[in-house]
Amino acid sequence: MTRYCKAVVNGKVICEKVELADNFFRRFMGLMYRKKLDENAGLLLDPCKEIHTFGMKFAIDTLTISRDNIIIYIDENIAPRRVRPGVKGGKKVLELNAGTIKKYGLELGDLVEFQE
Repeated sequence: MTRYCKAVVNGKVICEKVELADNFFRRFMGLMYRKKLDENAGLLLDPCKEIHTFGMKFAIDTLTISRDNIIIYIDENIAPRRVRPGVKGGKKVLELNAGTIKKYGLELGDLVEFQE
């Protein structure tokens, strides 16, 4: 059963429908082979500190998040077929549509709240 939540930063809902990838198979598959990521949707890989975009058909923004849900690394507009290095202290990675980071002005040190 797929679980979802909302992602809120600075009191703003940045993602209405965050899919939780919290087991090996869901983390492994991630966004591979999907044609797109719905608007206001995202994928939370937990646990995770590095990603790749092989098998993807679109660019994404990512937030690497600490154990305390603080943004510790931001990567924008990652094209398909790329490998992103692991981030020390990373516990989760939130994958979002390209442009989401700029749209909401997300910055290092922001707290991400995940609400059911």
